[in-house]
Amino acid sequence: MHNKAKLLMISYSSFLQKYYQTLPCEIKKQTDWNVKVLVPAFWKEKWSGGKIFLEKDRDDFYDIIIGKILYPGNLHFSIFLTQLKNLLKNFQPDIIDLEDEPFNLGSYQIVNYRNRYASKSKIVLHASQNKLKHYPPPFNFIEKYVLRRVDAILARNQMAINVLKQKGYQGLLFRVTHGVDTHAFHPREQPNLCHKLNPERKLIIGFVGALVEHKGVHHLIEALEGIDCKLILVGNGRFKENLQQLSKLKGVDTEFILSASHLEVAHYMNCMDIFVLPSLTHPKLVEKFGRVLIEAMASGIPIIGSDSGEIPIVIGNAGLIFKEGDVSDLHNKILTLMKNSEQRSKLGQLARSRAQNLYSWNKIAKQTIEVYHKLLGNTAEISTSSNM
Repeated sequence: MHNKAKLLMISYSSFLQKYYQTLPCEIKKQTDWNVKVLVPAFWKEKWSGGKIFLEKDRDDFYDIIIGKILYPGNLHFSIFLTQLKNLLKNFQPDIIDLEDEPFNLGSYQIVNYRNRYASKSKIVLHASQNKLKHYPPPFNFIEKYVLRRVDAILARNQMAINVLKQKGYQGLLFRVTHGVDTHAFHPREQPNLCHKLNPERKLIIGFVGALVEHKGVHHLIEALEGIDCKLILVGNGRFKENLQQLSKLKGVDTEFILSASHLEVAHYMNCMDIFVLPSLTHPKLVEKFGRVLIEAMASGIPIIGSDSGEIPIVIGNAGLIFKEGDVSDLHNKILTLMKNSEQRSKLGQLARSRAQNLYSWNKIAKQTIEVYHKLLGNTAEISTSSNM
């Protein structure tokens, strides 16, 4: 394998946030390859209707190319309308890494364009779908077409690996999770912000994410009834008004922070004494990973999570698990941590250590690079991710 391999990384939403752009930066540092990243100028959040704009449009380590996309906000239909064709023709990447599921139109576009304009490129996709679903046309045909033609898939969780196997995928398959910037998310004092949020100096319980029903935030509010604490909810969504009414009804001191940048989220997390992710399993939805978990863990916050989907696997020994939907169980877990500062401190240290050892972008980059080496003909044993 030549020393200057060419890598094209493509993302519709994640790489818009500069902390997720740490991954291509780490890959460049560890390989010195020629790295280019293709992103749109913005992405529309389906659950809130708001837009996420590209936070960083240049980097000293790799090239950022901005392309126009169709249907920003709908991953099923999003494709690149500009830049992609010329990039493939002129750059001729050794590897195309597309952050997209195999059943989406964007994956079909990449396979089709690779075949036409950069036939020697290897394609890596990402998969989080952890429930076996049979899609209607054209997505069922797209999925079959793509699964036969991609070179490797990086699955975010074990359930996604099982689903891909059930669908007959026989290519290279590895478990490589989401990552976190452990330099941006880390324990630090925020006295001014904490005082502004919580002048009464109560213990702060926090949640970050979409304010939608399947996130289970209503159960968190119910669990806090009668507990003297401050609840901080960072996020927005169609369930917001219901949660505001419920907070008043249950007498829970709740602060709604409806809009926050990634950096602001990191600062808000530094004010939290306990982080809770109370997600619920629905027939069509189950927690696929929970990125906010590893951000809270990197911030050194003790975690309480439901037993929905991948949450217990992500948390490991760095927090407490309650039975999803069980308000009494969650209430007791919160009280346990509130009454035991030593346990909170221990869990916070375990959380930080787990984030650094398993989920830092440095670790994720190493795992990803090993997959790239495998594709490019380096037959060395892959040690940090398992060929399934």
